[in-house]
Amino acid sequence: MRLWPLQRYRRYEIALLCTIGTLLCYADRTNIGIALPAFEKDHVKQGQVLSAFYYGYICTQILGAHLAARYGPKRVLLCGVLMWTCFDLLTIATVSAPLWLRIARVGMGLGEGILFPTLHTLSAAWYPAIERSRLMSIVSSGVDLGTILAMGVSPVVLEHLGWRAIFVVFGALSSVWIAVFAWRGSSKPENDSFITLAEKAAILAQRGSVVADSPPWRALVSNRHAWAIYASHFAFNYGWYVLLGWMPQYLQQKVGLTLASSGLAAACPYVAGYVGVLFWGYVSDVLLRNHRVLTVRKAMNGLGLVGAAVWLFLLRFASSAPVAVAMLSATLFFARAATLGYWVNMVDIGPSCAGHIMGVSNTIATIPGVVGNVLTGFLLGKDARNWDAVFLIACILLVAGAAAFQIGATDAVVFAPTARRRLTKPRKDGCLDPDHELQMKFLLYDNDDDDVTRQVAADDKEFYI
Repeated sequence: MRLWPLQRYRRYEIALLCTIGTLLCYADRTNIGIALPAFEKDHVKQGQVLSAFYYGYICTQILGAHLAARYGPKRVLLCGVLMWTCFDLLTIATVSAPLWLRIARVGMGLGEGILFPTLHTLSAAWYPAIERSRLMSIVSSGVDLGTILAMGVSPVVLEHLGWRAIFVVFGALSSVWIAVFAWRGSSKPENDSFITLAEKAAILAQRGSVVADSPPWRALVSNRHAWAIYASHFAFNYGWYVLLGWMPQYLQQKVGLTLASSGLAAACPYVAGYVGVLFWGYVSDVLLRNHRVLTVRKAMNGLGLVGAAVWLFLLRFASSAPVAVAMLSATLFFARAATLGYWVNMVDIGPSCAGHIMGVSNTIATIPGVVGNVLTGFLLGKDARNWDAVFLIACILLVAGAAAFQIGATDAVVFAPTARRRLTKPRKDGCLDPDHELQMKFLLYDNDDDDVTRQVAADDKEFYI
């Protein structure tokens, strides 16, 4: 029987499903910025509505990682998508009640906050180390694809069917994804019913250990290598969230585009971001063939954050709509290189607790979603021409984040599990019994030489590997 490519390469199907899930997440998140001016004109109140999402988003990052480790990322991800879809649809019914509108946005944030910690847990379980950069970059490209879809489609839907139709259309798409992922999704290859034995063996041999009893929470918030990631993630997200929430209005107010044309124009930078994440993913894989992982991670991170800061700073000199769109496109094209730095580095330093690292990192990196949107609304409320100040703050943070990663990043396994695998005595045929007990304990390795120590125990009755 001939197998289709996605049947023969099950990990690619998982990556595709995760990409589409990420796409829908960011489409749903972007839609509020497009629909909001239709029912709220005040900049300060717009900033408050946009920031309400992040109050919920920040609360489920660590919780999502914990739940994914305990119950499996498939179940947790399905619950998260269902939750954010329901609260997103509630936006339609709550616009006339400001308090309930904010509560609906908080609820949507609670659901979406589960996404990336569970995806990192899935990535650690499903993607072999040699393919990790490319597959994770493909999944993260859903961020740009979802934004492109929303920026391109939602303004047209708004003009012809009204802003409420936006939430109905994307709610229906999310419902379809939930049904498909419930059928085809899987937490890990060990218990997947669709994977071939050959692919399962290859993944298990190459991915590294992903089993963990409990994460080293104290180490996650005190280790300097982890904080290099957190600083870059914080800086990246500040610029990202400001552009995500305010770009359509910038193009309308500063450049003078109409609603429909501003939506299409705002989609162009995200097309560049999508091309960028695939391009930089390929470049990263090529460089890794001949260079140390740390060298490549730092190069990608620095190029992404500093490159984005340069183009965002130059945006103040844009004299026309095409020039502004081109500069914004260059900003996001370079920015996506950073995902091959700090983003993938989370799995590098802790493959067995990647979801928990993401949970802590994204908790910290969600603060810009609250602060950035409120501050932007405040600045524009004072003077609608304050766009240069809005982008200058983002530029400063991007450069600072790049510097922090260059100083503190590592490619060593910092949060390394010691696997004590108990195997029974050999059977009569000379083979080891496949039944075994696996116990994992975390050790924190944080020394100047980045040496990773392995503990191997043995006695005269049992075999340990």
